[in-house]
Order: sequence, then C-alpha cells, then structure tokens
Amino acid sequence: EYEVSSALWKIASIHACVQAVRDNVTFSLVSPIPAKSSPPVTAPPSAFSGPQENLCRDLGLVSGHHDHNYSAVKQFPNNLLRNVARRAATSEYVIVIDVDMMPNENLRQDFILFAIQRGLFRKPHRYEKTVFVVPAFEARDNVKLPLNKAQLLSLVETGEIRPFYSQLCWKCQAPTSYEAWQKEPPGAEMAPLFDVLWKDPWEPFYIASNNVPFYDERFKQYGFNRISQVCELHVAGYTFSVLNNAFLVHRGFKTTTSFHPDKEKDQDHNRMLFRQFKAELKVKYIDSTRRCY
Repeated sequence: EYEVSSALWKIASIHACVQAVRDNVTFSLVSPIPAKSSPPVTAPPSAFSGPQENLCRDLGLVSGHHDHNYSAVKQFPNNLLRNVARRAATSEYVIVIDVDMMPNENLRQDFILFAIQRGLFRKPHRYEKTVFVVPAFEARDNVKLPLNKAQLLSLVETGEIRPFYSQLCWKCQAPTSYEAWQKEPPGAEMAPLFDVLWKDPWEPFYIASNNVPFYDERFKQYGFNRISQVCELHVAGYTFSVLNNAFLVHRGFKTTTSFHPDKEKDQDHNRMLFRQFKAELKVKYIDSTRRCY
C-alpha cells in the first residue's frame, strides 16, 4: 500500500513541477489491488517537508533501489500495460516502446507531416495495413544520445552506438537491414525506405494505427510478449515498412547481466505459450497463407 501511495505522489509531483508533462503526458495506473479495495493514499514522509520549490528542485535527484528487469514483481504484466496505454491514447497513430528507449528529435512532428502528405488520416489509403518500422539502437552509458540520423551514423562509426540486441539476439533485429538503412543518407523529410517481409524471430518497434491487433495479455515476464503481437500482424497481412530518418536509442549496451536470474525460466514458459498462440492464429486467420516462422 505504501508503494501505491508513494507512486501516486511521485506522479503528482512530476505533474506539478514539469510543464511538458502537464501538456503531453497521460498516466495510466495499473495495480494488482482488487478494484473494490481503497488503498490509503497518504503522502510519503518527504512529500511536505518543504515548499514546492524545494520539491521540484530535488525531483530529479530522487533515487532508490534498482531491481533487474522483472525481478521485483512476481508476474510483470507487460502486455497488459501496453494495452492499457494504447486504450488510453487519443491519437490515431501510436508507437509502443520501452520506457528506456529514446526516439530521435522531432519523430512525432516528422511522422505527422509524413502522414498528412501521404493521406494517412483519410480513409481509405494505401497504407491501411502498413506499420512503419523505427530502427532501434543501443548506446554506451556515457554517450550523449544523437538527435538526428547524421549524429547517429557518426556514433555508429566510432562504435559508441550499435544496433539493438547486437550481442543478445542479433537475429531478433537483423531483418531491419541495418546496413542498408545506414547506407542511406538522411533524407530531407520522413519517408518509407524499404519493406521487409517478417520472419521469426524479428520483433521491430514501429508506428502504427491504433486499430492494429492488441497484445496478448497472457504473456507476462520475459519472452515472446512483443514478438507474439508482431507475428499476428504478419499473419493478418500487414506490411513492415522501414522509415528512412526515424530511430530509437536504448541507453546502455544490452548484456546478459541486464536480466533477472529467472529469465530462462520465464522464456521457457512463454515459449510454450507462443506455440499455442501460433496455433490459435491459424484458426483466427483461417484464410491467411502466412505463418509465424
């Protein structure tokens, strides 16, 4: 109960202190506490220890114990959280990314301009069954994150940035065709660069209409939670089109030590669920000739 109260007060503090958050961010809260329960929302001891100026000044300095991914929660419902966020979104197009991924500067504005120019806000249009892939990278901890593709390419050249999951699971990202993407100089405006036919185990990040299939909430913890939804997009007939200038960067190289001790156990459990999920897709999309392999 204290953690719930502490989280709520932290959110309230950020909302009060940061104008950009008030203007642009919606918080959707999910709690394992039963809906009929009313946890006491009491302020943490430090909440009223001084004037608001002090609270806002110290906001960015607050830190606490950091757990490895998924280690602090018995069954982390990542796909449930993704669906909650999508259902709360009021925009026609969404990008679902992890909290530690940083998009390039002006990604939203550039995509909206692209969408207007290509008629994506009118129905029907040629991209109704297209998702727009945003290549993902990872950077060393001490690197200043790039704002645009030119800066990104320079850091790739020096080895300060590399394609996402290069060490952990290269085949999970390789179909993005990083080499071809990097050879293309930054464009004057956003545009599709090339299409990629999905194949297992590719799990790209992408911008899409918010009416694409939701995430299967049976997947919890680590493994197969994102790829199951991407696999369904493929079976449902979607095209994966890689954008020329857009990208995401994860701060820190992903390594085997980044994960919680039960990662392999979680993955084994979800692998069995994924097999069941793929069998269900054959029934759901009975006329589709596409499969998740």
